[in-house]
Amino acid sequence: MSKGYVITGNSFQAGQTVSIKQGGQMILPSDISQTKGNNEAVEALCIKTQNGFQIIPRVVDVKKLYIEATTVCNFACTTCIRNSWQDDLAHMEWSVFERIAQSLDLLPALECVHFGGFGEPFSHPRFLEMLKTIKSRGLRTEVITNGSLLSAEVINKLIDLKLDMIFVSLDGPDEEEYCHIRQGADFHGVLDNLKLLNEIKAQRGVRYPELGIEFVATKDNYHKLPTLAKLVRELKARRMIVTNVLPYNEEMKDQILYDIDDTGTPFGNDAMLMVQAQMPHIKLRTERHCKFVEDRAMVINNKGFVSPCYALMHSYNCYIYGRIKEMYPFYLGNVAKELLDHIWTEPIYINFRRAVNDFQFPSCTDCKFMDGCSYVDNNDSDCWGNSPSCAECLWSRQLIACP
Repeated sequence: MSKGYVITGNSFQAGQTVSIKQGGQMILPSDISQTKGNNEAVEALCIKTQNGFQIIPRVVDVKKLYIEATTVCNFACTTCIRNSWQDDLAHMEWSVFERIAQSLDLLPALECVHFGGFGEPFSHPRFLEMLKTIKSRGLRTEVITNGSLLSAEVINKLIDLKLDMIFVSLDGPDEEEYCHIRQGADFHGVLDNLKLLNEIKAQRGVRYPELGIEFVATKDNYHKLPTLAKLVRELKARRMIVTNVLPYNEEMKDQILYDIDDTGTPFGNDAMLMVQAQMPHIKLRTERHCKFVEDRAMVINNKGFVSPCYALMHSYNCYIYGRIKEMYPFYLGNVAKELLDHIWTEPIYINFRRAVNDFQFPSCTDCKFMDGCSYVDNNDSDCWGNSPSCAECLWSRQLIACP
């Protein structure tokens, strides 16, 4: 997020629009006509703070876009958010995607589009067209998938499109562990698809798409991390992301690892040569950071609604240290009605990013007054007056991770 200017005095009002010239010179609304034709002037939002006012430039500086092409999936995983929501399972309508594509040219700082969310992207009947549209803009393009639909035909098309990165969720390095989590899935079928990906890339003499592996760690599968590391190298993956499980049903609530001993090496003594490994924290720590805000990212769900992060895309229940919490979505607009550059620079979105960037939220998870506090029942609000509240976000604690 753009760094704001802090000023003192009574000349401004919260919510007021001002302009800023190079060097930080302020121009009040009454003088805003002076900025016409002046390319140095930038429109900004005036926000009331404890120390005066903060002036935040209204700059379209989105760098990463997450798109949920669908909520439909051909797997039934015990770790999936769909175990606790009532949302419709549906593909993104093509008209909604066309509106997204229309907005891309209005995001001058955009670098990467990641297709993910809570469905299997390749189940969308026009998903390859989506990838082609994004790549035609010269943008880095990534996908996360369960890997089951990667046929030779699809792989060749991905190479033709020059897809940059494909992440595959692989929550077990062997059939027993994998099928325990991904019920009804074919472990060897997915593994064969990934080997086929490498074979076709070698035949065609290309490096892309690069392969990444994502692993959701639970008490049941954590001991398999050394085996996973070996498999990752065998599959010639360039990245590996390990995340803690966020339980979405009571069955999984006792599978969390957040308080185990984290002083050892989870991969044993076998070094992760040539692999970029991303590990989560295992214990609750004081510092909190929002990957989505710091990466200047925005998220679009399958209905076209814009949220600031994955956690606020849908309505669902989750378990925080064994305690159920109801999560409400937070939508800042819908791309079917408003273009993305406008949504990004709306005062409500700017103010939300400011609050999260400073992380002005209580730490409910380890608060001594948590027992009996109704604020922790859901994310609607907190005792500091935030709505919605990010006070118990496990992504910000770096316990939960995503590409």
